[in-house]
Amino acid sequence: MYYCCCYLNNKISQIQIKEPDPIEFDNQIFDLAFHPSENIIATGLITGEVFCHRYAVNNLNENINVLSICPHKKSCRGLEFSHDGASLFSISKDRSIQVINLETGEILVKKVDSHDYPINCILRLNETTLATGDDNGIIKLWDIRNGNEIMKYSEHQDFISDFAFRLETKTLLSASGDGTLSVYDIRSQNLVAMSDNQDDELLSVAVVKDGRKVVVGTQEGIVNLYTWNNWGDTSDRIVGHPQSIDTLVKIDEDLICTGSSDGIIRLVGILPNKFLGVIGDHEDFPIECLKSSHDNNLLASCSHDNTVKFWNIRYLYEEDDYGDEKKVDKDYDNMDMDENPSGGGSKNKREGKKVNNETNSFFVDL
Repeated sequence: MYYCCCYLNNKISQIQIKEPDPIEFDNQIFDLAFHPSENIIATGLITGEVFCHRYAVNNLNENINVLSICPHKKSCRGLEFSHDGASLFSISKDRSIQVINLETGEILVKKVDSHDYPINCILRLNETTLATGDDNGIIKLWDIRNGNEIMKYSEHQDFISDFAFRLETKTLLSASGDGTLSVYDIRSQNLVAMSDNQDDELLSVAVVKDGRKVVVGTQEGIVNLYTWNNWGDTSDRIVGHPQSIDTLVKIDEDLICTGSSDGIIRLVGILPNKFLGVIGDHEDFPIECLKSSHDNNLLASCSHDNTVKFWNIRYLYEEDDYGDEKKVDKDYDNMDMDENPSGGGSKNKREGKKVNNETNSFFVDL
């Protein structure tokens, strides 16, 4: 049992939590992905191996390994489930994109030269479109139905670290090690906007405040806030992480969880900007990835300790003692505020080079 204390709505709430047992591996974990409808989590390792475990809720049973496969010759850097959960997309330093049948473990499709440089980032945008980004700053969009490359963007000068997508406006956001945030309409070949260079690696990104704000984690441990359609400079900054913010995940429109190189997972409120508590930690090992489950009950984290840990976050969505759901004052949305302490760190799975324009059908077997 784990007890989590968190400051919300000016109150301390202590909640008894039963999470799945941690999953331990022999090698470093690079990425996680939750199944879209079942209690299954996928992990990609530095060895190129991919595992899927059915995790046990409330410790009723042990976690069960339902898939073990080594599809890549080099590290597996990213994973995404298909919209129905029947298949798993994986990317690698070996520059391949592969599609794995979850039930049989069969490699349905293997695209060996999808990028000219090692692939570092993947995001499924909708039922038909997949985005990938590589170590040289190239972004490609793929049509899942026929496997064709449908778009290619080359504005970034360094590795693509993270993606975020706003479905209503079909807008793709990309964070890069070159210090810029780029904005794309996936229906167009042209760049919509690019932020000013922050002279700091941008490592993680999410859209919050009902699409009005974008939060970006940096190597220096700062959370940069951008106002939608005002992409030049940041509108606000949250200072206080002692090391790099390698990963972050949106909890709701007002809350994010950040994973830092100091091994701590923090709950952060957005406008008003506040550190609200600590969700958990991996001792002093850097947090590599954070993901939330399909039902939003669990947060999963992986670290350089080769362990996946689960954290119950359901209480963040529940009503308070007065029957009111937590609220954040909308008047804060236009305020610029710095919340103190300091920063540092880094996130890197990389190596890099360029891209070709071939549009092979590598998802056709789906």
